[in-house]
Amino acid sequence: MAPTVKRLSTPVQSVFLAFVALAVILSSCTGGQEPQQRAATAAAINQIVRSSATAAVQSGQNPEAAVITAQAEATASAMSVHATQGVLIPQADQEATAQAFAPFQAQLPLYDVDPDRGRPGWVHPPVTLEVQGYHQFDYANDFLRTVAADFAISADITWDTQYGTTGCGFVLRSDGNQEAYNQYLVIATRGASGHVLFGVMSEGEVVNWKDLYAYGLDPKFDWQNGATNRLTVVGQGQTFAIYTNGTKIGEVDPSDPPPQPVLPPPPVKPPDNVDQALLTEYAKQVEQYQEVVSDIRSIYAGRLRYNQKADKVFDRGFVAMVALNESGTTRCQFQNAWLWLIE
Repeated sequence: MAPTVKRLSTPVQSVFLAFVALAVILSSCTGGQEPQQRAATAAAINQIVRSSATAAVQSGQNPEAAVITAQAEATASAMSVHATQGVLIPQADQEATAQAFAPFQAQLPLYDVDPDRGRPGWVHPPVTLEVQGYHQFDYANDFLRTVAADFAISADITWDTQYGTTGCGFVLRSDGNQEAYNQYLVIATRGASGHVLFGVMSEGEVVNWKDLYAYGLDPKFDWQNGATNRLTVVGQGQTFAIYTNGTKIGEVDPSDPPPQPVLPPPPVKPPDNVDQALLTEYAKQVEQYQEVVSDIRSIYAGRLRYNQKADKVFDRGFVAMVALNESGTTRCQFQNAWLWLIE
């Protein structure tokens, strides 16, 4: 068994900001706000969305850095994403892996996976990722030489986070190219009572994402700190089925266009007979709101154009468990983690 490969936390940059922007929009655009609060919310959303599009220019670093999935280790092992799915291992190790996987193999039909079509990729020892600081991440996998094409991956995730937009999940089909990643990200978050975000990175750029509700669809989902939820992803071709606690909460096709942005609510017009100062303030809020909406739509149009040109089809690659941190401290514990290679 290869040693666990982990990299010290480094800035996630705009890939994280894009996820944070989506989560903030979902959690902030609710009713019951005063006009001043709505204006402040709109300004905050505008700033985050703008940051996700311009962090590359401002940072001076690799703009879309996300999870580094051991390109050097794979190269040293003469492996690449073009290699045959999985790796060649001694017969004794195959038998040991199959024995360890037996308790999980019975779960495969729950995810519409035929246990007779494929083989175990690995059963991972328990691992804890603890990340501190603003927009940091960490990842781990003891079996980074394993390349996955069609697969099912699953883990019991226990989280302890200070912010709801922090996430725990998986990196999927990554080419490990630190200069310009091609990979998928599936991140479960506590935000808005529980969401799962699916992201696509092409040539180091976040080109697509989809948000899936967990809370409300999965009756067992617990978004509170200290809770444990099972996250499972089944990838077959370009269809990714997402499950939490055995409940299917949605499917994703990375080739679909990005979702329309969620716009903030407009300011509420005060009655005509109120003080003129309030009407003047309302006019300013309307002007600001229109600028915010224009910026969001402009950014979305740019993302859509890039999305149409970008390669979003990644046939195979490395997988890893990951923790993304908004701020403060995040702790993601992964237990009963396994990978099944569909053949």
